Amino acid sequence: MSAIDFASLHPDALTALRQAGWSPDRKVSTAQWLEPLQSEGFRAHPLAGEILASLGGLTVEPGNRVGPNFTNEDPLTFDPLEAGAGQRGTAEEVEGILGGSYFPIGEWLSYSSVFVEAGGRVIATGMGWIWELGATVEAALELAICANRPLICLYSDPGLDPWPAMPTG
Repeated sequence: MSAIDFASLHPDALTALRQAGWSPDRKVSTAQWLEPLQSEGFRAHPLAGEILASLGGLTVEPGNRVGPNFTNEDPLTFDPLEAGAGQRGTAEEVEGILGGSYFPIGEWLSYSSVFVEAGGRVIATGMGWIWELGATVEAALELAICANRPLICLYSDPGLDPWPAMPTG
């Protein structure tokens, strides 16, 4: 049984995944990604391996390009080497700020690096910001594909305003 509940996804997210080449029985070798990243000091956890076995190598186009507080024009690309090669320091910074063990799984908005934590939380980071994609892989997929809720900035570098701006009131 899969730890990722694809059946629970919004139909639009499932359609976008299928159009990208995903199917429920898809399973690809992860060695091409895991071995080079582990040699850089990343620690692959079972969830990262499962995500890459199911989605690795796919580029998923957004189904909804206008989110509540962001423009969702970039695909979600499952290429952990693009996200993580040479980025162990970034992962260590994220782990220091948020806690946990993060592994790169791909790229999203403005070529931000997407990481998954061993417990399921998915974040994107780049340009001095860390964004919450979801507390679960399913929630993250729906945000990146469907733009179904606001993008939340969890952290911004000192001197850099959060983006998107946090609601006031």
